[in-house]
Amino acid sequence: MINMNSYNFDSFREKTKPINPQKLSIFYYNDTHGNSDQIAGIVHSAKQFKADSFNSNSVNFILSAGDNYSGADVKKNNFIVSLMQNIMGVDLSAIGNHEIDGGVQGLYDVAKNRKTQFIATNVILQENSPIKDIIKKSTIKEQKGVKYGFIGAMPIDFKTCSKEENQKDISVMDFNESIKAMQKEINDLKLQGVNKIILLSHSGYELDKKYAQNLDGVDIIVGGHTHTVVEGAKNGENIVKSKSGEPVLIVQAGENGKYFGRIEAEFDENGILKEIENKLEKSTNNKKCPIIEHIKEENLGKSPKIATISKIDSFPKNRRIAPCAWTNAVANSMKSELNTQIALINAANIRKVPQAGILTERDVSESAPMKNKLLRTKITQKQLIEAIKSALKRTFSDKEGVPGILITSGITYKADDKGNLLEAYFVEKDGTKTSIDINNPSENIIYTIAYDNFVAKKDGEYPELYPKFEVENFEFDKDTTMINYLNKLSKKDDLEFIDDKRIEIQKTSQPTFQYNKIQNFLNLTRPKAS
Repeated sequence: MINMNSYNFDSFREKTKPINPQKLSIFYYNDTHGNSDQIAGIVHSAKQFKADSFNSNSVNFILSAGDNYSGADVKKNNFIVSLMQNIMGVDLSAIGNHEIDGGVQGLYDVAKNRKTQFIATNVILQENSPIKDIIKKSTIKEQKGVKYGFIGAMPIDFKTCSKEENQKDISVMDFNESIKAMQKEINDLKLQGVNKIILLSHSGYELDKKYAQNLDGVDIIVGGHTHTVVEGAKNGENIVKSKSGEPVLIVQAGENGKYFGRIEAEFDENGILKEIENKLEKSTNNKKCPIIEHIKEENLGKSPKIATISKIDSFPKNRRIAPCAWTNAVANSMKSELNTQIALINAANIRKVPQAGILTERDVSESAPMKNKLLRTKITQKQLIEAIKSALKRTFSDKEGVPGILITSGITYKADDKGNLLEAYFVEKDGTKTSIDINNPSENIIYTIAYDNFVAKKDGEYPELYPKFEVENFEFDKDTTMINYLNKLSKKDDLEFIDDKRIEIQKTSQPTFQYNKIQNFLNLTRPKAS
């Protein structure tokens, strides 16, 4: 049995060979969202990284770019942060929007008394905030006389991508303010003799490029938030020039623990990148790990069995742009349990698909970790179709597929991969389909509908779904409706979750989402003065 409090990484480092002050090794990951099935692979690989570092002569860090967990369950989030600190030995983490799923108090409850530090330079807190002493604007990490500086960036779209109640007593600077705040910390670090600086950013890949180009002094950006798979090190793509013309490497490792990365870097005597290698690797685990499950049960208790799954479609490669059989079933549960004609889920909301075999309540809960609150209201046909159209168009015009298509129950539709809605049907409870005129949807046809309060935000990612009729609120999320829905089934020992083609996306062109080919090693020369 693994003792989560026994692994001493500080004493481990003291036994390593003499360090070359110009060499750096980094193990990094981001946006795991508390996905414990995939975390097992990252935990194993992080420990292997430490073992490899024993035989190296470089400074080494394990870094997270945020969204280590999701949802406001403090007990579960404590379990995740304990894994990070005591098993993996994570040195520093950015603060993602999901670190604030339980508000500032929720972050305080899991971050207090931790060795793993959380860092955010562009955060604005109330003077008496409980996390004011926990979040660092910058920090220096020293190993055997070698100093590295770290700054952090929270997402500037925090207001849009988080629930309103979680924004109390915390806000994030806009882009220009963030640049000013980060440059100030960089300058302060330089005054302390630090010439190698890393930005832990939960801002998104494209924004990280802009940060790199507008800052002077950052060498590496370990990023997250957009779940981008960034492979290798390629000049002009994920290596860009800083404000003063120096090279900056930008990395990101997808989401949900599917990938992790390793950086090997060498600097010149002035702290400028000279050689860089970025290797992105797939996690070795995508099934439940007995050791992690044992630790989880010790910390969280044993979860009741609901059913047995005999067959289930795997999670789409990008859940935002593709139908998902499990998400379809969750939408069915919302419609059934809240007794509505239609139910909607934003595709990004479901974070994992259970595996074939025994299905527990925790498996269902982990698939929908956000713990939003459901609502029941009415919606006109016109409002519904406008919402579906808008979600499609914005999703397929965005590199990463943000904000995501709408998964439905009670409505089927067909679209193309350019974001054009081609046809839609309303589905009666008996399965009868009625065609909807998508070019002239009716204001007079009204449906009862269920969705969650995140989707219903007026200034959120789906503003078309801001309710226009009276709303009935519920104090639970879609994992509760799914658990209740499944428990009512008469035959639960041979469940299948297969895509029923209620949503079809037709291909019309080359895939929108393409990833860079790996270029494992790149020699960088110091840029000429501009």
